[in-house]
Amino acid sequence: MQRDFLQELARRRIVADGAMGSRIHEKGVGAESCYDELNVTQPELIIAIHDEYLRAGAELIETNTFGANELKLERFGLADKLHLINRRGAEIARTCAGDSAWVGGSMGPLGRLEDMPSPERIGEMYTAQALALAEGGADVMVLETFSRLDMLLPAVTAVKRATNLPVVAQMVFTSQGGSFSGKTPEECLRALVEAGADVVGINCGTGPLGVLETLRRVGDPGALLSVFPNSGYPERSGDRLLYGSAPDYFAETVMRCAELGARLLGGCCGTTPEHIAALRRLLDAAEPASTATPKATPRVGESQTQDAAPRSLPPTLLSQKLGRKKMVLVELDPPKHLDVSQALEAADAIASAGADAITIAENPLAVPRLSNTILAGMIRRRTGCEVIVHLTGRDRNLIGMQATLMGLAVDGLSNVLAVTGDPPPAGADDVVKGVFDVRSFDLISLTKTFNEGVNHHGDSMRLKANFCTGAAYNPNTRNKALQVRRMERKIECGAEYFLTQPVYTREAIDEVRELTAHITVPIFLGIMPLVSSRNAEFLHNEFPGISIPDDTRRRMREAGDNGAAVGTEIAWELMEYAWPHFSGIYIMPPFNRYAIARDLMQRLHDGGYWTP
Repeated sequence: MQRDFLQELARRRIVADGAMGSRIHEKGVGAESCYDELNVTQPELIIAIHDEYLRAGAELIETNTFGANELKLERFGLADKLHLINRRGAEIARTCAGDSAWVGGSMGPLGRLEDMPSPERIGEMYTAQALALAEGGADVMVLETFSRLDMLLPAVTAVKRATNLPVVAQMVFTSQGGSFSGKTPEECLRALVEAGADVVGINCGTGPLGVLETLRRVGDPGALLSVFPNSGYPERSGDRLLYGSAPDYFAETVMRCAELGARLLGGCCGTTPEHIAALRRLLDAAEPASTATPKATPRVGESQTQDAAPRSLPPTLLSQKLGRKKMVLVELDPPKHLDVSQALEAADAIASAGADAITIAENPLAVPRLSNTILAGMIRRRTGCEVIVHLTGRDRNLIGMQATLMGLAVDGLSNVLAVTGDPPPAGADDVVKGVFDVRSFDLISLTKTFNEGVNHHGDSMRLKANFCTGAAYNPNTRNKALQVRRMERKIECGAEYFLTQPVYTREAIDEVRELTAHITVPIFLGIMPLVSSRNAEFLHNEFPGISIPDDTRRRMREAGDNGAAVGTEIAWELMEYAWPHFSGIYIMPPFNRYAIARDLMQRLHDGGYWTP
């Protein structure tokens, strides 16, 4: 493109393209393939994706070379083709863009490393990639999805020195606006500017709202800003990560980033041509952009000899109630810090209101929180209330999972919810990697094995555990029949009850009833009260497995500052309708607002539906 990229970006906002990798996957290429090699083996596929984004209104398209560095290509035996793959990637994009769009040479991190290479070695690898991209016709270099500042800084310096082209440097930040490098976002971006980056910004890691919140903390880093959010939080389906954010929501939130000073606007994982087209429409409709940057449970000892027939640990009160009493379960999230006072206060309030059990989530959305097993023990000893410990296969290998189960069993914490776990943040796989040795089916089977007195390898445990194991059911996915088949399989593995993802319509409740009419184990319907319009939009657009209808979101918008009260009323309408048809209700008060849970439990009691 003939116009100077940096001058044009300073003058107005520019729309870039969306995801390449997830788009390739959507077109049928397996995750085990080297996507960068497609520049050579299937160039027509890459051309088709570039053309989709150009037709959607993108003015900058990125090359299909995100993983085409020496270390990543070496894992596929393709290191000797580094120059060819990168040059062809740029040539393909250049041909598609012509003189109507800029070409960004995409360069991602080196991947998960045991030992960080020296800054000089990092510089050499990115120099080689950048030179090939420049030779192929790239107008600007885009270093993106870096979670490690110590990897990105030498890369920026080397690329700037090698090509003299504009450099865009983008980092991944957590959903709480922190960095994996231990520095604030503002410190990270300022360091990149000092290293020579012409445009600095945020991409991947979180959905548009997370990027917006992080951008609010950045201030003025001293350079033009870019934002390339994911379309939302992913939902795992087999070996795939599915993103369900609505294009209009994505576009509206990215435009709010533009109001804070972002000039280069694009998308990362899960974004499609539809997302970019929606952003293009809003940007075209907007006014010209300003150039300003704007009770105690006794522990059980091992009192038996190895050869004695194993006896069982005591059953839980929850297991004795299942199928015999309608129950109310309430979820608490552990804190993201070390102060447990509010969590214990919430547990006291919920227990005193008569909840049959308190469920303790484990690092939801793959965000680190206080150990839920430790918190569960504290709550159990403090309140005497039954607790259900969520266990995820994401965070433990088979050894760690068995050790955790043994600890729970001997501490009397034998109610568990077995789930696979939300995937780690996209773009942070060089720092955070899910384990997934044990997925939900395996974990359910493992607790059943423990209940038989042996571990995974068949070794005697000397005592039989007495786990009461539940599982999750998601009624909000497109393939509802598949979810029911998964329920059936989980029952075969040993699941004794199910907690559902939250539902927000009577029609959804009726559908769950019909689909699960043959399921004989107890089902607790999930209810997550809304507290504001913003809360409703975030859950609908970015939270995996949740869909909130237009009418409900309209009610929340009209509620204004009265959102919590209206959200509670909506939750009560659903609870009252669902109560006769399920084994109980699973209340998930947002942000641990336990007063909402107490209100709903009181309504059940006052209405004669439930006795604590």
